[in-house]
Amino acid sequence: MANSVKTMVKVLQEVGPMTENEITKTAFGYDRNASYGSNKKYADMLRRGMKKGIIDRIEPAINSRAKFLYFATKEIQVPCSAELDMQMANESENIQ
Repeated sequence: MANSVKTMVKVLQEVGPMTENEITKTAFGYDRNASYGSNKKYADMLRRGMKKGIIDRIEPAINSRAKFLYFATKEIQVPCSAELDMQMANESENIQ
């Protein structure tokens, strides 16, 4: 699976709340503590997920090195209903 916000959300849904480093290790195999590479790409992905409202964070109650625990807030869904389907069908019939 490609590196994406959706991958992060899937891991958070399956595993539960995690630190930033735990997410990148689990989802992409990237350990920022054992790498000299930049963490910017993964940090930006996390921020995009938070901006979209599909990832959120809390400060852990326990004293730890990690400042935040991240979690998936909801599933990404496209709203659909029978009423909406009928409206679209009626609009299609009226087009001549």
